[in-house]
Amino acid sequence: MISREEFKEALETRTLMLDGGYGTCFFDEGLGGVPAELLNLEHPLSVEKLHREYVDAGADILLTNTFCGNRPKLAENSLQDKIAEIHREAVAIARRAASCARRRVLVFGDMTSTGRLPKPAGSGSFHDCLIAYREQAELLINAGCDGLIIETITDIKELKAALIAVREISVEIPLIAQMAFDSSGTTLTGASVEVFAAVAGDLDVDVLGMNCLVGPAETLQNLRRLAKATTLPLSVEPNAGDPRFDGKMTVYDTSAAEFSLYAEEFVEAGASIIGGCCGTRPDYIKALSAALKGVVPAGRRPRDVRLGTRVASRTSVFDLGGNFCVIGERINPTGKKLLRSSMRSGDWAPMLEEVASQGREGANALDINFGVEKFFTEESVSDAIIAIEGATPLPLSLDIQSLDLLERALAEYPGRPLINSSACDDESLAAKLPLLKKYGGVMVLLAMDKDIPESPAGRFEAVKRALARALAMGLTRDRFIVDALAMSVGAGCDHRATLGTLRMCAEDGLNTVLGVSNLSHGMPNRSGINAAFLSQAVEIGLSAAIINSGDNVVMETLYGALLLKTGKLEDRLDESALDPLVEALLSGRSKTVSALVDEKLSSGMPPLEVSQNVLGEAMEKVGALYESKKIFLPHILFAAETAFPVFDRLRGMMEGGEASRGRGKVLLATVEGDIHDIGKNIVATVLRAGGFEVADAGKNVSSAEILRQAAELAPDIVGLSAMMTTTVGRVSEVVAALAEGGVSVPVICGGASMNDELANLFGARYARDSNAALSLCRSLVGG
Repeated sequence: MISREEFKEALETRTLMLDGGYGTCFFDEGLGGVPAELLNLEHPLSVEKLHREYVDAGADILLTNTFCGNRPKLAENSLQDKIAEIHREAVAIARRAASCARRRVLVFGDMTSTGRLPKPAGSGSFHDCLIAYREQAELLINAGCDGLIIETITDIKELKAALIAVREISVEIPLIAQMAFDSSGTTLTGASVEVFAAVAGDLDVDVLGMNCLVGPAETLQNLRRLAKATTLPLSVEPNAGDPRFDGKMTVYDTSAAEFSLYAEEFVEAGASIIGGCCGTRPDYIKALSAALKGVVPAGRRPRDVRLGTRVASRTSVFDLGGNFCVIGERINPTGKKLLRSSMRSGDWAPMLEEVASQGREGANALDINFGVEKFFTEESVSDAIIAIEGATPLPLSLDIQSLDLLERALAEYPGRPLINSSACDDESLAAKLPLLKKYGGVMVLLAMDKDIPESPAGRFEAVKRALARALAMGLTRDRFIVDALAMSVGAGCDHRATLGTLRMCAEDGLNTVLGVSNLSHGMPNRSGINAAFLSQAVEIGLSAAIINSGDNVVMETLYGALLLKTGKLEDRLDESALDPLVEALLSGRSKTVSALVDEKLSSGMPPLEVSQNVLGEAMEKVGALYESKKIFLPHILFAAETAFPVFDRLRGMMEGGEASRGRGKVLLATVEGDIHDIGKNIVATVLRAGGFEVADAGKNVSSAEILRQAAELAPDIVGLSAMMTTTVGRVSEVVAALAEGGVSVPVICGGASMNDELANLFGARYARDSNAALSLCRSLVGG
């Protein structure tokens, strides 16, 4: 076993080599038809042989053959009852191989996605992911792993569940977290390299890194971005370039020699651990080891990376270092009868209207307050957070006082939120700091103990005591922002105490926030008072303000004050560029979507035309935003779910023949031997939202079964998913089976191992993502 401190020291002295791919190597041995994890029981010598080859090639870290070993993944092959035996044998096999080396070779337990992404990106839950990862981590640790690696993750919320689960089992085990980024530095569900660094960096990991999807050139670019966003050690496992089909299976276009040319550049960019992913074999690791012989690690130093206090959503990061943060205050039912009653009943539509409007008005983050919290359950808070994060890219400030409800919200939120707030007394900190440490985020510290000191010095002393306690727990100053406490001038409170506290915090390098509207409570001309006070606070150095972003007096004064202080003109949103229907779809405002559709129907437009040319075109615009990476997977799924009921209502209004004149029918399936269905399910959702009828045959579907269903259902298109390098050839088999069976139908295909060249070779059409699939299907059925 190795301690976390020993592991850290090892990373500082030399670059450690990880092993390479496993699936392709097993396929080479004729074992491609057996689930990889089952090989630990049925072909242990083959697994050990591959481990030994990686050790001989120079690997310093072996990964156990447990990549898809979590219970949900094993259940897809009916292996869940063998989970303990599989993990016990996997670690024992890797240990035997490692012990044959003349140097120390570490064994890290390998973990990946459950295949059931938590909502809103999938239909799973954070809690289910937590249970699955906790079980697998405990099995691997108890079997004697030196460390754990969680890799090839595409959803930041699932990664969060995995990291928290590991730390619930052990705070001593070394832990590596890796996500799969495309060439733009973005995951399937929209997390950028910078979001990954902000969120995962809070969760007590030892190394952050990336693997899969792209080759060494693209990985290098993403690594350089990650190096600027974190002070933690870094790891990389690129694919061996891009896939191509050699007539029997998928191979990759980058040789071991070409792959190794990037070794020194990875080290120069800050990588402490380097290995290989899809398409790499022991000769790739041998070439990497040779290329790095005598190369001294770059020696990244935390002081070389300048990080401000960052808050993040799933898809965006806001850095308070030099940027003023407007936090919208209106998700608060206090004094708002309609919002209060709708939130308590679980009707989130009015809340989502406020979410959308504050984004239009220029808010950079949103404060979420449930008012009287006894009317809410943990489940309803989960539902609200899922609805909000699916509707906006803005980071959230969780203004929740119940510890149980706050913890549920922190678990559910996939970003790095503000936690609003904690007083500086021991009791409050004892309750809130553990949640901050476990779930991540930035804590708002109220400049007070049990009582509010009257003087700035008294408030600042309370903050300093709280920070000292936090630092002793291993937290850092960038995890805190100070609320200097704006108090009602109408109640005789002195606003100068607030400004004095701001000044002391600013001089000490602390970020600050104010709930500005508190100042004018009970006073006339509230907008004018708030604006004047905010202007003074900005000049002193205020970092963020919780305000009504719809108050033009306050907002215009703020922009003016920032211009005079910084000399920079703030970017303003061009509301004229927003399509009301598209915006309503993206923000989940179903009532607004229905109202806009009803306007067209009332004008005499036929339901079919509204369905195809109004709602359908709006979804096309949503797809274009997705394709240009202005929105991401959760957003397009959220828009599709919002559109479904309206499409169904329009279909019910059509005359019998008209109703069948939709876009067409598509039969979808994941090919035989492949149990991945996340991508297929996403395509199904988007196609349905685009007006297509979709029949889903499921995953691991044989060519004969696809032929049978195609003959029975008479679809306009057959869509196939093939994620694995060992299963892409099945697409060709399906195309041939359809032709031999007399079913003449166009076939489209996609998946991580598929590309345009392969699709053409197989006699199919390639769709790289769900939006491309929608466009392709429309073209195939005549628009």
